[in-house]
Order: sequence, then structure tokens, then C-alpha cells
Amino acid sequence: MQIRAPYLDPVRVGETSGNLRCRCCGRPDGVVVRCLPDGRWYDGADETWRDGRGRRVPWPEATEYAATTDILVSVEALRITRSAVERVRLLCNRCRRLEGAVHGRACARISILLRRAIGDLFLGRYDDPAVLTALMDLYRKDG
Repeated sequence: MQIRAPYLDPVRVGETSGNLRCRCCGRPDGVVVRCLPDGRWYDGADETWRDGRGRRVPWPEATEYAATTDILVSVEALRITRSAVERVRLLCNRCRRLEGAVHGRACARISILLRRAIGDLFLGRYDDPAVLTALMDLYRKDG
């Protein structure tokens, strides 16, 4: 048995691409997966339908099955470097986009809070009507 570091959990050295699966939803790498619009997908290895988190779900109705799309899944390593120990996670295209959206929203929130703090520092509270006139005066001086 090979001993691995716990922060390299999903990465297995020497494994073929077909054995890799997404850490979040369990989609296999390099396989065309049939997906429904609500996020369910067909797992050919287990011959069952799964939801977006990889759990088994009931088979779709015939009317739902008509709206399926075929998607090629590629599982790649996503490195999380802002932690004390560099971690690696294997994620498919869908889960990588979802992870990026969460990260983007967090960065946008931090940016907004920083701008608000700088505005409060120099101009005072934003709900004060005099702040709007001070901002307009600053804008007119620059232009």
C-alpha cells in the first residue's frame, strides 16, 4: 500500500486517466456523460443516475429524458495555494466553474467592503447627504 500525504488526497501517481473521478460530483474523466438540465447525469459504470453532488437519484421520466445533452468530462487538478499546506483537488469542468464562481463572489465582496472602508475613512458615512456633494466636488475637480 502506498502512503500518501493527506493534502494530496485525490492525486494518485501512475493512475490512468479513466480511473480519475471528480472529487465533488464523481464524474469520470474522459467519458461522455449524458446530462439533464437540472444537473442529473448518467453514470455508465454503475448504470444509475446521479445528482450534482454524486448521490444516486431516481431515473428521469420520458419527457425529462428528451432534454438530455452529452458532455465530455475532463477532470483536472485544481491547486488551492492560499492555505498553510498546498492542497490539490481533482475537479471536473462543472465543479471547477462552480468553485470559481464562489471564489469570484468572495473576492468581489472583499473589494466592495474595502472600497466602503476607504470611503468611510476619507469622506464619512455614505448615508450622510453631504457626502454626495463632496463626491461630486471631487469628481468636478478631476475632470
